[in-house]
Amino acid sequence: MLALILKGLLMGLAIAAPVGPMALLCLKLSLEKGIKSGIATGLGIAIADMTYGIVALLGFSALMTVLLDYNETIRLIGGVGLLALAIHSLLKVEKGKEAAKSKPLPQNIASKDLILIFTTAYGLTMTNPMTILVFLAIFAGLGDEVSHEGKWIVAVGIFFGSLGWWIVIAFIGSVLRTRLSPKIISTINIASGIIIGGFGLYILFT
Repeated sequence: MLALILKGLLMGLAIAAPVGPMALLCLKLSLEKGIKSGIATGLGIAIADMTYGIVALLGFSALMTVLLDYNETIRLIGGVGLLALAIHSLLKVEKGKEAAKSKPLPQNIASKDLILIFTTAYGLTMTNPMTILVFLAIFAGLGDEVSHEGKWIVAVGIFFGSLGWWIVIAFIGSVLRTRLSPKIISTINIASGIIIGGFGLYILFT
């Protein structure tokens, strides 16, 4: 069992670690609003990954086929969502300049805002149909030598491996938030918005 858990943790890290728009979003929100926002983002991503993982684990091939049939629509939604995030960030340029005049105080973010961050991260991750293909490949690679219960153990390990990575990103962002000047944080947020928008355009036009 321990070997399966470790395998799942490593798979979760491998899925989450590549730098992409969601990693930038997690870091950006941690810098801007604190560690709670980063963890809410990571939790949304990890649960979305596991949603697709459970679909793959249970062998819902019909649902997978439907998702792939609507691949272009799903990509359109995801691309537009990333562009909307980018535009929202860039529209806050002036506010960022004003905030740079004084050191920002720690913010107590409201529960409703954390829920919104969580649902946004979940929705953006769910609009990536490649996620289900990754999990299908994972469980196909496990083969028949791993029992059905063993695959569930691997799935749980993947969730915690992925979530652990996002908590690390959130922690790094929250530490940098206390070490960097408001002007640098504002510049990083603007750069992140531009890059996230670039990912959105790439998704839309490829």
